[in-house]
Amino acid sequence: MNESTHNPTIPLELDLASLALVVFWVFLLSGVLLSITRTDFDRSGAKFWWCALVIAVPVLGAAVWFLFGRPSRDSRSRT
Repeated sequence: MNESTHNPTIPLELDLASLALVVFWVFLLSGVLLSITRTDFDRSGAKFWWCALVIAVPVLGAAVWFLFGRPSRDSRSRT
């Protein structure tokens, strides 16, 4: 094979890194959406808007949810 021949395929390392990012994104998105749906909100529509934010801006929405959106453990009902 000639040294000057261009190989248009993606290197294996880049392919594996992108696969790892996609898997991380799927787990993050599913975890956040599950956390949102399991939370009890007093206001109607709050779950919808949190889910819409997380889907529209996945990483930033997830960070905002975990930092500010989740109710504290003290405010959750203890059964």
